[in-house]
Amino acid sequence: MWKLKQWLKLIFSYPKLEVHDVSYAAYWHSRGLDSKTKLNSFQKKRADLTLQYLEKNSSVLDIGCGNGALLSYINSARPMDKLIGIDISEKALAFAKENNIETIMGDISKTETLNKLPAADYVLIFEVIEHFSDSEDLIKWAAGHAQKGVFFSVPNTGFFAHRLRLLFGRFPLQWRVNPSEHLRFWTVKDMKWWLSQLGFKNYTLKLYEGVPFLNKIWPSLFGQGIWVFIPIKNKPPHSCMSVGVNKKETGLV
Repeated sequence: MWKLKQWLKLIFSYPKLEVHDVSYAAYWHSRGLDSKTKLNSFQKKRADLTLQYLEKNSSVLDIGCGNGALLSYINSARPMDKLIGIDISEKALAFAKENNIETIMGDISKTETLNKLPAADYVLIFEVIEHFSDSEDLIKWAAGHAQKGVFFSVPNTGFFAHRLRLLFGRFPLQWRVNPSEHLRFWTVKDMKWWLSQLGFKNYTLKLYEGVPFLNKIWPSLFGQGIWVFIPIKNKPPHSCMSVGVNKKETGLV
C-alpha cells in the first residue's frame, strides 16, 4: 500500500516547490542522515546488481559518494582493495570517513576535478548523470578512467507512473525540491540508443525496483530504475585519460 501511495503521488501530485537556493550540505541535516544511515531499497538493489560483476580486491571510485554507505555495503559483501569517494558536500564526506572511505572533496561538474582523480578499477556513477546537461562527457570520462568497468544508474522515465502522469497533462515527476534537479531523462529505448551513439556496444542493462512481478514481465514499463554496466577490456594498466577519450583504447567502437 505504501508503494501504491507513492506511485499515485508520482502521477497526480507535486512536491512543495523551494524557489530559493538549496544547500546540498543542508540536505544531510534536514533529512537526519548520518554515517550509520542504511541503504534504501533502491540503493541496496543497485549495490547487489553491481556486486555480481565486481572483482574481489579491486579499487572502486564512487562519484557522488554521499555518506559512503554504498561503498561500505559493497566492501562488507566482497572485500575491496581500495574505496574512494568524491562528493561536493563536506558533511557527507565527514560521514563517509566514518565508514572508512578515502574521501575527496570536489565539484565533478568541472573537468579539471575529474582529471585529477586517482585511478581505479571500477567507477560508480549512481543517480548522477541525470543532473548534468553534458552527461555524455561524464560517461566518456569514466570509460577512459576506469581500468575494468563503469557502473551507472538513472531513473526510468518510461516507468508506468511517469507515462500516466504525462497522459494526464503533467511532466514526469523526478524532483523533490526544485524542477531543475534533473536535466536529462531516459527511457530504456532512449538509453540503448544513447549508448550506441556513444559507441558502447558491449554493456549490460537491467531494470530494478518498481512494481513487483510485473517488473519481471515488462521491465521497461514496470521497472523504476535503469542500471548499466560497461566493461572495459584490453586496457593498459594505470592508463587514465581526460575527457575526450580514445575510443580504441577504452574498447569503444
